[in-house]
Amino acid sequence: MRSAAARRVAGAEDARAWRRLAMAALAFAFAAAGCTFDGQPTASLVSGRNAAIAFESIDGPPQAVFQKLVENLAAEAVARQVTVISREATPYYRVRGYLAAHVERQRTHVGWVWDVYDGERRRVLRIAGEEPGSRRGGDAWTAADEAMLRRIARSSMDRLAAFLDGSGSGRPPAPGPATTDDMTVAAAGAAAQPAALAAALAMADARP
Repeated sequence: MRSAAARRVAGAEDARAWRRLAMAALAFAFAAAGCTFDGQPTASLVSGRNAAIAFESIDGPPQAVFQKLVENLAAEAVARQVTVISREATPYYRVRGYLAAHVERQRTHVGWVWDVYDGERRRVLRIAGEEPGSRRGGDAWTAADEAMLRRIARSSMDRLAAFLDGSGSGRPPAPGPATTDDMTVAAAGAAAQPAALAAALAMADARP
């Protein structure tokens, strides 16, 4: 029987392996949707939004939810002519994502956060929101169905595209103070921050 220390090491190695696999899946999904990995967009993506972005990570969701979300993000990026390249290339902005599921009053909610960083690793934008799901089942993440993930991807890419558009000149906007756009769908009152959103924000703020 392995010691507790050995099990912790094995668990950490498994987590790292899953992260590498997950980001490889992310790159593959964007490639299939029409993006290249050499730092250059395909012809269908050449537009005023020439500040390429790369998704560095998406923390929180299980593998099945991750894969569905990536597929939806890829489709929405292509629809908005947002250039997404490999994180191994040299993007203008890097994006980190965080999702958290929370059950409240017998209903599951999924909070989501996207932090956008410039080339100096300064956060220049935060997009955050929460989506209501179905009534509680055995696994809270079952609420993250295709319709919900499509809404999250659509809202996310709408805000990213608007950010990249800047003033409409086609040039990437100058870095400024980080902002939060709380596109909260199901707040439990104006004075209370939804729990799933709060959990996703906590994950984001805990990441160095």
